[in-house]
Amino acid sequence: MNNLNKFLLFTFLFVVLNTWAQGNPSSVLQTKFQKEKKLDSLMQILHAENLKENRENYDLNVLLSEQNSSFNGINQQIQKAKVTLKEGIDYKGFTSELALLIEWKEKCVKGIINDKSKIQTVRELTTTSILLNELLKRTNFQLQQISVNNQALSGIQRRIDSMAISKVFYQIPIQEVPKKNYYQQMALMTKDLSFANQNLKNAIDSIQKLEVKGNKFKFDLESDIALVNFARKELNLKMKSGISDVVESKEAYLSLVENFKHSFVKGYLLFVFYVANQSGILGLLVFFIIGLTFYLRVIRSKYKEVNLFGNLKYPVHALNYPLLSAILIMISIFQFFLPSPPFVFMAFLWIICGIALTIILKKAENKYWYWIWIAFFILNNIVFQDNLLLLYSQNEARFIAFLSLIGIILGLFIFSNRKKTGKEITEKSLRVSLIIFIVFEFIALILILFNNYNLGKILMANGYFTIFIVYQLRWAYRISNDILNLSLYFSKSEEDLEKDPNNELNAEKNLKVSGFTYALFAVGWYVLISRNSYSFQNFTEPIIESIYQKRQFGEFTFSFDNLFLFFFILFMSGLSTRIVSFLTTESNSNGSSAKKSGLGSWLLLIRIAIITLGVLIAFISIGIPMDKIALMISALSVGIGFGLQNVINNLVSGLIIAFEKPINLDDIVEVGGNMGKMKSIGIRSSVITTWDGADVIIPNGDLLSQHLVNWTMGSNRRRFEIDLGVAYGSDLNHVKTIITNVLMEHELILKNPTPMVWVTKFGESSIDFVIKYWVPHFNFGNDVRNDIIIAIDIAFKINGIEIPFPQQDVHIQSNIGIDTEGDTKETEN
Repeated sequence: MNNLNKFLLFTFLFVVLNTWAQGNPSSVLQTKFQKEKKLDSLMQILHAENLKENRENYDLNVLLSEQNSSFNGINQQIQKAKVTLKEGIDYKGFTSELALLIEWKEKCVKGIINDKSKIQTVRELTTTSILLNELLKRTNFQLQQISVNNQALSGIQRRIDSMAISKVFYQIPIQEVPKKNYYQQMALMTKDLSFANQNLKNAIDSIQKLEVKGNKFKFDLESDIALVNFARKELNLKMKSGISDVVESKEAYLSLVENFKHSFVKGYLLFVFYVANQSGILGLLVFFIIGLTFYLRVIRSKYKEVNLFGNLKYPVHALNYPLLSAILIMISIFQFFLPSPPFVFMAFLWIICGIALTIILKKAENKYWYWIWIAFFILNNIVFQDNLLLLYSQNEARFIAFLSLIGIILGLFIFSNRKKTGKEITEKSLRVSLIIFIVFEFIALILILFNNYNLGKILMANGYFTIFIVYQLRWAYRISNDILNLSLYFSKSEEDLEKDPNNELNAEKNLKVSGFTYALFAVGWYVLISRNSYSFQNFTEPIIESIYQKRQFGEFTFSFDNLFLFFFILFMSGLSTRIVSFLTTESNSNGSSAKKSGLGSWLLLIRIAIITLGVLIAFISIGIPMDKIALMISALSVGIGFGLQNVINNLVSGLIIAFEKPINLDDIVEVGGNMGKMKSIGIRSSVITTWDGADVIIPNGDLLSQHLVNWTMGSNRRRFEIDLGVAYGSDLNHVKTIITNVLMEHELILKNPTPMVWVTKFGESSIDFVIKYWVPHFNFGNDVRNDIIIAIDIAFKINGIEIPFPQQDVHIQSNIGIDTEGDTKETEN
């Protein structure tokens, strides 16, 4: 019974009882009491029934709401499972790559672990060790992907199972319509759930099988790496003992084709895997090469703008070859940060670096030393190819002896002819490297003759690599020094440029290599030639592991490499802002006026954006989540608001200046009694260069709070005035005509607005004129004033018009006399 029917029934009963009571006046009081009692009972019954019905409706609505929410939630998880399965888990890709990894691993260890050869070479063991480690990195990457997919599918399965056992699904509504809807939803959900569960189960079973198989291969791979490292250790001890490592066997007569084929397969696999595993740092290398190339092009354009490019006192290799210079510098730097690079990859980088250096040296070096470099570069390329051969053969041993002999002859030739040809070796690093080269090649020749193949090949190759590395580091340092000098030239003040205008233009004069730099060269040379050796790796491996080891500090986890990355990102952010500021400022050399960059105060926003982005990336790189960063910033903001009010005021003012742009770089402004040109707009303060040459640092808050006059904000055109006077008696119309002609003849005076010449007043000594004219730029005002005054003076002299100087007549009067009867007076004027 609904509420409306109850209300009608209650009304009907009330009317009947009231009518009956009115028809029995003798028992009014008793009837009234009985009526009220019956009404109370009736009301209680109605309220109880209404409350019960409302409670049932409420419970039904809650149940339907929970069921709908649960049906929707489980349907979402089912759809998510379907999408995940459709997008895919590349079982075939994982399986095929795992099969390839297993096949390549077997090829790697063949001759070392399987079918062990009698003659082991250092290059074979080193290459195999690095290749196995690269295969391990690839395996770990694949296992990580498999684990991620496994966790995703298992998570969906767990959520579906937990939602499916909810008691909400097993409560059937009482009413017919909700009950019918419940049965329909339950049937659809059961069908979809059965399909999803079966597919998820199959997918999880398949991926877990792959994970088990991958982990088993990983264990075998780690076992083989341990065996190869043990073989490297034994061979290293054997080389130190000086025992001959060449024995008569069929391997000694290995053909060049077989040796090359075996070495090419391993070298190719190692190169591909290394590039794939180190794509991040290699991408960063390419990015820095592009950035430095762009920077050098801007520097070159700046020198050409101020007509100084032809005045450089040395071969401008950095500016003539910006791309090649960037390649040489960046490869020379990044080669120290590559993790355990195989020789095949280093040879690739060195060949690119050598080609770039060969082109640069063609103009930067004299012919004698240029051809010496060409000879060494050709021999180094031959040594590169020989060092890629991994297996031993007698023919290769003879070829190593031949290369050592050629090196000895070439080194002695350079030393013996240095005085005859007048080409004394003045560079200390080159002289020392030649001595090391000759010593290495001589020892290598002796070792090869006494059948010590491995150590002989190592010394022969390292001898040639020494010359290449010294050339590479020496010229990378020299070009970097030149770039620094070329950049600093534009930041010099005019006084410094007047003292020595060509100081930064003469790199030969500025290049001084300190003893500390030579020590760094020596350390860099040692690292490059020995970092793939067993002894070096055995020494550095614990240090590297400690750097990458995760450490716990409360809830925060960090490692030293992350801390280094943190400070490196902050440093690069600051450096980037300085480079952006430098690239967008005008050239100030020789008083030439360059065009405005057009960025103006937008430069401030760019710098703030770079710093903000750098700080966020730096914090994220060490593992601090964004919510904690926001909490730290909010906590610091309270202290900053109270303790650094002036600083915050200046920072906010800087942002307002950046957005509103009341001033721009190179604007002529006047604030606080200081007038000059806007040199820079910083985050906290700005710099104005006054006409006296002083740099005035003004906080950004003062720029907004004080009266700021911007002479060049709307337009660069400005009006100037000249006051002059002519002698009384001059023909004023003729004077006005002469002045007007002078103004109209000057090429820098604008014809629109028209120059004006007015007669203003009768002065004490002259009739005064005022001249008003417009020039196209504020900077031309004083020069035009100078030209106009000189031209008017010449025109007045030709036409006989006098410009009077201030005059004043002084009359001196004295009176002498006695005022009596018949008094006499004497007046003297």
